[in-house]
Amino acid sequence: MDKMIEVCFDSTTEANLRYLYATGFIDSDTILCCPDDYSLGNFKDFSINERYEQLCKYGVVDYGKRNKEYFYNKYSLFLNGLYKIKQGDKIRVWMSHVPMEMVDFFVVCYFLRDVLNRIYVCDANIVLQDISKHSALLNCPSDFMQLMNKMRSVSILRYSEIGEKIFLTNKPIKLIKNGEVIMMNEEDFDNFIYNVINSQKENNTERIVEEVLKKA
Repeated sequence: MDKMIEVCFDSTTEANLRYLYATGFIDSDTILCCPDDYSLGNFKDFSINERYEQLCKYGVVDYGKRNKEYFYNKYSLFLNGLYKIKQGDKIRVWMSHVPMEMVDFFVVCYFLRDVLNRIYVCDANIVLQDISKHSALLNCPSDFMQLMNKMRSVSILRYSEIGEKIFLTNKPIKLIKNGEVIMMNEEDFDNFIYNVINSQKENNTERIVEEVLKKA
């Protein structure tokens, strides 16, 4: 098989993929890591600077010159890497069922819809066996090798259509519920959280967060 271009959505997975390349487990050093969380904010004025400001608003990144420069440089590498992808390239995505990673995957498929028909997927939940677990929890190299043996090729069209709806909506919150993307305004999301809190007999923060993740 031709060399893969690796795509992931968290820095831990990226570091593991770079280790796998350095030790010969994978044959390509083209590893693109998305520093964004497309489940938050909108894309009306899409730019790296605008995305940084929105993620600051939601507390995902900390405002500061050093952080902004790092975010800008990492995002530029990611977008430039996507723009260079051409027909015939083999793309392998590492992801879990955590909403951020799934939404990011849909949007990446939207970005690539004009150059690719299919994309390879390594689904972390095959080994994590818990849809609330992030791909950052994969063990290296054992889990990665297992997922490579079980990776599947999927049509990009279905996922790019979902990504297009996400990218064009003005609603800033995107959740995954029963495999479907739910898009809502901040007020609706606040009400959603309040309803979960009110349904709990004890205001245990860890329990409330767990319930929100389950229902999201």
